[in-house]
Amino acid sequence: MKYLLRSLFAVIIAFQTIQAQFPTSDPNWTYFRADNTGVGGSQHYIVRGDRFNNIWMGGRVPSAGAGCVTRFDGTTFTNWGTYGDNYLPDETINDIDFDNNDRIWVGTNGGLATSADGLSWQHYTSANTPLTTDGIRGLAIAANNDLWVATGDPGIEGGVGHFNGTDWTYYTQTNSGLQSGILRDIAVDQDNNVWIMGLDGLIKYDGVNWTLYTPSNSGLSSVNAKELMIDDANRVWICNGANVDIFDGTNWTHLNNSTWPISDFTAKRMYIRDDKTILCDTYRVMMFDGTNWTAVVGPDFNLSCYIDAEDNYWIAGSSGVSRYDNGQWINYTSHSTALAENSNEDVFIDSRNNKWFANGNGGIQVMECPNWEVYGPWNEGLFPSPQSQSTIGRYVTETPDGDIWFSYDGSDGTAVQLPNGDYHDYASWVIWNNTNTHPYFGGPDEIAGTDNGKVFFIRYSSHDTFVYDKNTNSWEYYNMNTGISAYPKCLAARAGGKMYLGHWYGYDVYDNGTWSTVDLTAVGVEYIYDIEFDADDNMWLGTSEGLWKHDGTTWTNWNTSNSNIAENHVWAVEIDKTNNIIYLGAFVNNGDGGLSYFDGTGNTFSTFLASSSPVAHKQVEDLALDTLGNIWILTQSEGFTVHNPNGLLGFECIDRTLQGGGLGTSDNDFTALKNKIKVVPNPFNDSVSFEFDINESKNATITIYNIMGKVVKSVPIENLQSGKNAITLNLSNFSSGMYFCKINATQNFETVKFTKN
Repeated sequence: MKYLLRSLFAVIIAFQTIQAQFPTSDPNWTYFRADNTGVGGSQHYIVRGDRFNNIWMGGRVPSAGAGCVTRFDGTTFTNWGTYGDNYLPDETINDIDFDNNDRIWVGTNGGLATSADGLSWQHYTSANTPLTTDGIRGLAIAANNDLWVATGDPGIEGGVGHFNGTDWTYYTQTNSGLQSGILRDIAVDQDNNVWIMGLDGLIKYDGVNWTLYTPSNSGLSSVNAKELMIDDANRVWICNGANVDIFDGTNWTHLNNSTWPISDFTAKRMYIRDDKTILCDTYRVMMFDGTNWTAVVGPDFNLSCYIDAEDNYWIAGSSGVSRYDNGQWINYTSHSTALAENSNEDVFIDSRNNKWFANGNGGIQVMECPNWEVYGPWNEGLFPSPQSQSTIGRYVTETPDGDIWFSYDGSDGTAVQLPNGDYHDYASWVIWNNTNTHPYFGGPDEIAGTDNGKVFFIRYSSHDTFVYDKNTNSWEYYNMNTGISAYPKCLAARAGGKMYLGHWYGYDVYDNGTWSTVDLTAVGVEYIYDIEFDADDNMWLGTSEGLWKHDGTTWTNWNTSNSNIAENHVWAVEIDKTNNIIYLGAFVNNGDGGLSYFDGTGNTFSTFLASSSPVAHKQVEDLALDTLGNIWILTQSEGFTVHNPNGLLGFECIDRTLQGGGLGTSDNDFTALKNKIKVVPNPFNDSVSFEFDINESKNATITIYNIMGKVVKSVPIENLQSGKNAITLNLSNFSSGMYFCKINATQNFETVKFTKN
């Protein structure tokens, strides 16, 4: 997994690849999940860093079969995932490295992924290279930018791959002197020797000869090592359980329990930076600062370790990634950094376009793109946790006066009020529970506020209904004896201080202190799942019999027998009051489900079924519309699907470009580009010019990507002249938003951002 150096050449198999380009995402759809936000899931096999001191990790959610590679700059987590976008060929990430041009290389169980700019990715697998197995166990970058990989899967013979940027060479036991087919790691030393840790011992390849070191013919302590590194003195370090073996080419030395401050330590992973070392076994960590060893209990089931450029010690494991700071671990987990689960209870978007999520284990999360905050007992102290009884968040809403409210499960029934919606002002938060509201106050399943200062709280499994009057700072309690006719299943506020509570066969109405009940049995309504009011004050119901509209006089019904609605059980309704678009989520257990929307007239919907569209799951349980026209779809057990028929907007806040620009100094670089690209005007309306200087005449290609990394335009440019060039493109058909331009010539490029008004 380490070090430098130049390519070795004894060509055994040469193979020129055809590169598939990724991501393969649709510009109208994207996904937010536990496996592509924050640390990217629970299980992490690798933590590494780039020369800009960003921390990189590979996370996955095993139960979802999805994961991502993640960059953490100390504040923001940025992800390149497998689900939907296919940035990576597999969710299990075994190694991460960067070449001399800052190109990222990611080794996975399903092959190799690489990107020079973060926007366009290529995959190398056994399908388009001579590699005989897709399991990439280790990576090493040579000084001339050549790549070396160790491959092998349990029970499947692997080998050593060499890639020079164009051709692959693959060494196996069959076609070379390689002594082992099950390989675990690889490194290249300062003399261009390639070192490989295999099942049969340590292997050295000098470009001609293969040499095997075993416990019987060398100072290697065992053949169970899993990690190799080369230090600044050009010594080979082998992480070998009870010993760390160190080989300088002649002599062997060892670090072991005679050196370490604790006994019975079994080193499974290591990292070396300058004179500093970190070792970890399953649950313990040892750190050497150049003078002294320190032994501590690790934060996790340890799977990888790293030392960053500021000499911080990092651990990756089965729950997340942790940094050692002043004697304690700061833990970054899926429950403390972003969307905690793929199964969610609620999605809400506030008036500032912040996205709120409620789920188990994470509690409540808010995304003010690109950053997240998490409010739950398992947030590792990174943010406030207003209660400790339950990890389950239930509901989030904003009342007409601008307050944000959210609730948790649990017998004490915690609800949290954020005055003016300012969630950063932690000191202003008001915590409500059964000690300062009402003794019966339980975990609210739904909250809604009227336009005259009353906030309603219901539980789906009880008739108990609670009302907070902000004007008097007092609480009221209602039940079957005082206005409630059935267990409420949904809430909807109506202008003039009214609140509607939907239930079986009808709804209850609270009108400024007076309760009434409307029975819809005669209309044909059985179960009411959701109630909404449009800009014209028409009432819309999501029911077990489809979608209903009441204009004050007439009831109109849409179902599968008279329209192309997704399904009859309409669980969620969301209304775009500006454009008069009605969105609904519908599903049945023994059928299909998905998203439907229309303008409220006719019987024709735009319908996207989970069985035949990008909607991630048929069980659409909630919807929320953001201020830019993106509809957020809560798809049970599959996170959130986001859709905009006119193209996704507002995600330029997620910066997936790589630092460094890829302008390296290796011999095969195209060095004609003298200056960075200038975009004029920026932002632009219809046409835009890209200005740059070059030293010599060249051909090039201008490639434009949208914010999701999808190529939206590619223009070949012939005979660029030495000196200043200006290429003008008409992009009037582009949607408003942020784009990226890359000028490609040979292996050199420069990427810039620009915006269309």
